[in-house]
Amino acid sequence: MEINAKADHHSTTEPLLPISSNPSNPIVSQSIASQSIARLVHVHRILLLALGTFTLLCVFMITPTQTPKIQRVSLFVSKLNVSNTSLRASWDVAFTMDNPNMVAWVRFDQIEGSILYKDSPLAIYSVEPFDLGLKEQRMMHVKISMTGLQNQPGMKVSDLEEMNRQLEDGAVSLKMEMFAWATYKKGWWGKQDVMMETHCLGLRIGFLPKVGFGSLISGRPMTCSTGLYDS
Repeated sequence: MEINAKADHHSTTEPLLPISSNPSNPIVSQSIASQSIARLVHVHRILLLALGTFTLLCVFMITPTQTPKIQRVSLFVSKLNVSNTSLRASWDVAFTMDNPNMVAWVRFDQIEGSILYKDSPLAIYSVEPFDLGLKEQRMMHVKISMTGLQNQPGMKVSDLEEMNRQLEDGAVSLKMEMFAWATYKKGWWGKQDVMMETHCLGLRIGFLPKVGFGSLISGRPMTCSTGLYDS
């Protein structure tokens, strides 16, 4: 009895043998398979990200740029005085510029515009350079004061006389023109220099009798026609 008890005690203190690292061991095989699947999932995600980035870059590069939309909002004239030799007036013009592009920013480097009666300029203005972001719209406000014909060398006496007669009838038809030099930017991989030509026709201005104050008869915003050319 005593010998058997010692034998039992000795058997309980023997060290356990380590688990075999043989790949045929089910536990080891399952661990290797899990690691392989995790690596495949990681590689798959990287490939999908690279493919998505490449596709997005291709879309940005091949998508054609759209022409900015210019919409006349308001036009006011005050202190208008027209004679056969002079024209005095203060002009207040508001219009919006909208970049419809989702892939290109627009940098307007130079903008020059004019308000005309027929083909004779009544007022000339310029706008400081600015940027339009993706799908961004900006309100532009221009104020011009003219005290003579020094800036209108092409103004004809016959046009002044006809304009004066229309003023007596209470309304004058004008138009606006604008020329812009701009740059389309598509990130770091491309840009395009363009020139835009905008025309806002049929601006019918109603005037208060003998006051010299006038505003657009149609108060609704009007989209102007714009052409885009490579610069």
